[in-house]
Amino acid sequence: MTPTRIGLIGLGNHAYQAYYNSTRWAPAHELVAVCDVQPERVERFTRFYAVPRSHTDYREMLAAERLDAVLVQIGHAGNGGAIRAAVEAGVHVLVEKTPVATTAEADELVELQRNRGVHVMVGFNRRFMAGYSMAREIIGRAEFGGVHLYQSQFHAGPYTEGAFAINHIVHHLDLARWLLGEIELMHVQRRVVGERQEAWSIAFEAATGTIGTIQAASTLDVRYPMERLELVGSGRNVVVDNITNLVYNRPPQQRDEDFGTAVLREGGDALVWNPSNGDYPRFTRQGYENVIHAFVTALRRGVQPGPSLADARRSIALVERLEEHVQ
Repeated sequence: MTPTRIGLIGLGNHAYQAYYNSTRWAPAHELVAVCDVQPERVERFTRFYAVPRSHTDYREMLAAERLDAVLVQIGHAGNGGAIRAAVEAGVHVLVEKTPVATTAEADELVELQRNRGVHVMVGFNRRFMAGYSMAREIIGRAEFGGVHLYQSQFHAGPYTEGAFAINHIVHHLDLARWLLGEIELMHVQRRVVGERQEAWSIAFEAATGTIGTIQAASTLDVRYPMERLELVGSGRNVVVDNITNLVYNRPPQQRDEDFGTAVLREGGDALVWNPSNGDYPRFTRQGYENVIHAFVTALRRGVQPGPSLADARRSIALVERLEEHVQ
């Protein structure tokens, strides 16, 4: 079986923290070239990792390397040019979220992609995290009774000016869509705390009738837990805390009037998922290797990997509506 030939565009910190180390999980692939416009980044990357060839111009790389796919992680303000060049060259794309800054640019690229018959996948990694995947399966069970209330918190340290909503909050807007279906923003508040520091409170309603809130502040220390999700059903809830811990609270079987020996029975009481962080790969908890595995697997099967750019466009539209609410 011929390996899928992959190129990596963008060699910032994310290339080290997530994408490069996660490519080893992808089936039958070969990372043949890397690219960054900054020569010092290319030099640093190739000093640490054995990559056959390197470039400082992605158009040059696309022309020279006979690639099947590229992984693009330049940033929401710069991804569009690389996506466009790859699609025009007939090369499939996995782009780190957020793919582009506006729905207008997303619409243009979706149309180009369809005309060229090329696949573009967006790396919204929370759709691939173990904890959130488990939560999605749980809320789909008949016993859960549907989701009545959705509450999430997703904080950060001081953030790049003007990028907190499009590059950070977008994660949990997309997560809500993935778990509940399409959502409508009902009320949005934003408070500017200081330079690179702001706080948001977002209320929404899903098409299913679920009501929810997303709270996010860029005022914290990133070394502390930043993320929490609670989904409330009928007589039970599921909580994902800091992405690495899940608790499914079910109706307890031990009653107040019971004075005998307490017994933990199947079908009741809490189920807990709390893996050993020492032995559990960091990337599995954050979903990146699952993103890349899904991308390469779909390409080898000849199907569109998801989430697609058209899907991601709906999450970008929610960010635009956020901004409209607070203007």
